[in-house]
Amino acid sequence: MALDKTVFEPDAAWKRALEKYGAATHLTVELYGRDARWPIAQVHSTPLFELLAPGHHALSMFAACVQRCLTQTAAASTIVVEQRHSLAVIGSPLMLNGEVVGAAVAAYVLTAFPDEHAVRRLAKECNVTFAALSRRIREELPLTRARSNVYGELLQVLCNALLSESYRARQQERTAMRLTAADRAKDDFLAMLSHELRNPLGAIQIASQIIRLGGASQAAVQKAAEIVDRQVKHMARLLDDLLDVSRITSGRIELRKSSVPLATAVAHAMETSRALIDAHGHSLTISLPEEPILLEADPTRLEQIVTNLLDNAAKYTPPKGHIAVMASLEENGVVLRVRDTGVGISSEMLPRVFDLFAQGDPSLAHSQGGLGIGLTMVQKLVDLHGGTVTVHSEGLGRGTEVVVRLPLGTRSHTPPRPATEGRVRPSHHILVIEDNPDAREMLRVTLEVDGHRVEVAEDGPQGVAMARSSRPQIVLVDIGLPGLNGYEVAKQMRALLGRHVRLIAVTGYGQPEDRRRTKEAGFDAHLTKPVSCEQIAEVLEGR
Repeated sequence: MALDKTVFEPDAAWKRALEKYGAATHLTVELYGRDARWPIAQVHSTPLFELLAPGHHALSMFAACVQRCLTQTAAASTIVVEQRHSLAVIGSPLMLNGEVVGAAVAAYVLTAFPDEHAVRRLAKECNVTFAALSRRIREELPLTRARSNVYGELLQVLCNALLSESYRARQQERTAMRLTAADRAKDDFLAMLSHELRNPLGAIQIASQIIRLGGASQAAVQKAAEIVDRQVKHMARLLDDLLDVSRITSGRIELRKSSVPLATAVAHAMETSRALIDAHGHSLTISLPEEPILLEADPTRLEQIVTNLLDNAAKYTPPKGHIAVMASLEENGVVLRVRDTGVGISSEMLPRVFDLFAQGDPSLAHSQGGLGIGLTMVQKLVDLHGGTVTVHSEGLGRGTEVVVRLPLGTRSHTPPRPATEGRVRPSHHILVIEDNPDAREMLRVTLEVDGHRVEVAEDGPQGVAMARSSRPQIVLVDIGLPGLNGYEVAKQMRALLGRHVRLIAVTGYGQPEDRRRTKEAGFDAHLTKPVSCEQIAEVLEGR
């Protein structure tokens, strides 16, 4: 049991009760904690105790009494009396829930009138004058052993009753504080939810008025329609998050596990979070083991875990920060780390980061959007997968690291593959031309995990130059490239390599007119972002 020192604080109730005990018994009471230190100040200090107190540490019986009290068990005698020089101290263990958590000692009891030699030895040991000690002892009345035992029993009953009542009072105070904090956090959460829903509703209302009233230009109407679409998707995601938290916390979610490549989950999460990361100007590095890692997981929920971690890192990191995703293998699982250079977490907030309604800085959450329930969802989903998640931060302004541990996949949990998927896929020499560094890195990682040899270029001219020197089999080209757009890159590739190279357009434009233009430019296939690993694999096989 963790000892709560506040239960030994000599508040008014303790002082009143022990003063009455001291007045009735003519004894002074001291209280000690489990470590036999920080004694509570003497209550009802008697003349004999005041005389001996400066040197009473020299009396081994006092320390022995405290030690014997602290080593008692619930079944042992609770009254301890140590005698020396015709003096005694009375001790009682302080019991809380069947455990000794301290000691109460009452002193000094005169058991008989000591002779002159005993008084002189006692005076010398306690560094007091013989005359003063002799005079004080003559004013005391000796107690029988039976009366001393009665005093000890009274001390035991009184102190343990005070201790139990003090403990219950502290428990009630802590419970009340937790309930108050939880209620306040709930109110803050509801206020934030209202804020997050009112913002898109306001935008939708204005946009719908522009569309309905007429008179606006076609461009303005188109912009209004785009706003409605974007804000509806934003609201849908907020509601999905709320429903997910409700289902997860109530145990109404069922995982559909299979063997999932970690690289695939990270790639999908990266595509989902890319817009948010780019909007804040963050840099992102991803470090995954070279060998493919299979996790026993629900693919959708695994992607949700990583997405929430990336979104949190992006939201709570000042502009142009850095986010790192790292994975490593352990004996029975994989460790995934998401580290940022963001605002960090205070030591007071750190133990509560997974609480549903707890937030370190609600104003920041408001400014960044979202409901602040990402870590709650991450913890619940990781628990469902049989893993663990921990959060580390050295304090405010010093960044955060989230560490997720998940079990590795096993063949027994891998669903049977169709015969077409069972065959070994050929390895290709692939060139990726993509100006977005995060998208470029994720394509590289995904392709290398599938066994391909990959080169990357960050713009059109560099891509054409690399193709001229290395002559790749397949080229994945973003259309919106700086310097030389994807259409021009394709035309130059065809002129340079003819039909010996397979050209695949990877673009955010997916309308029929866009597909027609990529085909006319010489592309063999057209993929619309976000692109899944399965789509890439299919197009590489010519399907």
